[in-house]
Amino acid sequence: MRRQLAAAALLTGLTASVHACGSGDHPSPFDGTKDAGGAGGSAGLDTGLVDGPPSPDADGLCGNTVIPVVVERPNVYFVVDRSGSMQDPLPKSSYNKYVSARIAMSKLLRSVGHRLRYGAAVFPMPGGTVEGCNAGKEIFVTQEGDPPSYAQQGLNGPVLKKLLTVLAAYAPEGGTPTSSTLASLIPTVSALPGQTFVVLATDGAPNCNSSASCPASECTANIEGAMLDPTTPCAAPINCCDPKLVSNGPQFCVDRPATVEAVTKLFSAGIKTYVIGMPGAEVYANVLNEVATAGGTAKATAPLYYSVQDEPELTASLQEIGIKVAVSCTVDLGSAPPDKNLVNVYFDTKLVQYDSTDGWSWTSDKTVELSGEACAKLKSGDVYQVQVVAGCPTSVK
Repeated sequence: MRRQLAAAALLTGLTASVHACGSGDHPSPFDGTKDAGGAGGSAGLDTGLVDGPPSPDADGLCGNTVIPVVVERPNVYFVVDRSGSMQDPLPKSSYNKYVSARIAMSKLLRSVGHRLRYGAAVFPMPGGTVEGCNAGKEIFVTQEGDPPSYAQQGLNGPVLKKLLTVLAAYAPEGGTPTSSTLASLIPTVSALPGQTFVVLATDGAPNCNSSASCPASECTANIEGAMLDPTTPCAAPINCCDPKLVSNGPQFCVDRPATVEAVTKLFSAGIKTYVIGMPGAEVYANVLNEVATAGGTAKATAPLYYSVQDEPELTASLQEIGIKVAVSCTVDLGSAPPDKNLVNVYFDTKLVQYDSTDGWSWTSDKTVELSGEACAKLKSGDVYQVQVVAGCPTSVK
């Protein structure tokens, strides 16, 4: 449920916390400005910088005349749950769920951030009239990611460092005001130029809507086994979201309709929403399935959202989403080369053979298409940039 239901200031009468409240011992707080472990920054949060400007893209490549590639960077906007249960440990990680989400984001943005513009919001925000239920806000204005030269050296650039530092300023606490957060962000993300995608990372059901009403089957206090008092469980026929029993009980209703409505409005504005459900969300799979469907990103088989159970699955899911929105095997050139027979394609500095099956080929005077093995290699995330260089005879497989 993401809130400490035992707190008298929040909920009159409910005496026991629910599963996802995040109580107990937790790993020490993570400092987002330090490397999360291992040589070479394996956890993806090192803060080293490259001295001096990046070297020219085509330096040392045959021909050494770069044909400009038209890059239309999509916007990826992260909306990250920082509710109380996000302080709980994530399996196969040394950190809690919130920190693990930051680490996974850093790994993704290190590999494909130079292909994106990205921004971020977290929810809930501190303070306000209802502590723990305030709508989230933008904490990182959408901007272009770092040049690929940083990732090629295994380093985070200044833009990614700034995002990680801002995220680290927030600790998990409070509830899950998902619908109000998404609704408040619609004007911001709708105003972004180009194609935009929202990535919602959460570990349970949306709640915190004081206008909601629900039966016991949709009350998170009932679903997660809270107690109305020391001897009375939140179990049928008792509905612990009933305001007659609990003054602010409606805030613990699963806020399904309003959340789906907000995501539907985003989709109507041309913005798809990807949903990542972290451990604790499984009991609310039907809700997250609806959100993913409304967001236009439902997977072919259930669960329809990205359900992750540990750190490797979280990293892989974010990487899959990032590659899907950031990488295209169609390369548009800013201008046609004088002689198409004197053009070669490189993945970073490695030559890609001209081959319509597993390499590259022309589809127009200003368009190159990558196929088969070459396209798969590009979409693996291991290629930092595609370079199209003129001046040497095309290498044909």
